Amino acid sequence: MTNQKVNRNKNVTEEDLNKVFTNLTTLETLFIKEAKLFFQIGGQNGHLHTMDLFTSAIINRSISLMRGFRTLANENNYISAVPLIRIQLDNCLRFYASTLVSDYNKFFIEYLKGVHIRNLKDAAGEKLTDTYLSKKLDKVFPGLHNLYVNTSGHVHLSNEHSFMQTEIVADKERTIGTRIGFYDFFEIDEKVDFTYNMFKASEILLELTRSWKFQKMKVENKLKQ
Repeated sequence: MTNQKVNRNKNVTEEDLNKVFTNLTTLETLFIKEAKLFFQIGGQNGHLHTMDLFTSAIINRSISLMRGFRTLANENNYISAVPLIRIQLDNCLRFYASTLVSDYNKFFIEYLKGVHIRNLKDAAGEKLTDTYLSKKLDKVFPGLHNLYVNTSGHVHLSNEHSFMQTEIVADKERTIGTRIGFYDFFEIDEKVDFTYNMFKASEILLELTRSWKFQKMKVENKLKQ
């Protein structure tokens, strides 16, 4: 995978960063609200569906990732925080995969058995690989595939990490300096961009998980007939 060029807005401040973090915190509340909504469908006589369990597991994981990102970012440890964006995108792809299969109950059973989702197939017979899912979901949320590719470079040791701690000290003398230890290597525009991408990945996931309550209402109505 080749990283895509990122054009960042350089005219940002700490205030902009704090606003994005506030929006990220708001999403946590919305995720919890969404979980309450789909669990309440059907009332006391409603059924517990496999997708209730799958969706709640993804929501719980997403909240932990958002909190983890905030904690690491507050410590200026963005090297550790940024890979969490890629993991949040993983949540998006896994949930989206469940909406593409012909039988989500069978999908959940295979998932519980430990079968890798990439080895399962959608209703059209396509393997549910990350590349397939990210490109397909990109048609719904443009830019997602590029974000998937770019954040993957922060998960594995790559050129993204090679020169963070190195800078040219004297150009004419061809001298460089390097730092080892706990340092913050990122400019404010990069921090805003990373945090916004975590927000967008989480917002996309929220939109995806919202689809389950509508599907569940249809299933519950059929069961009552």
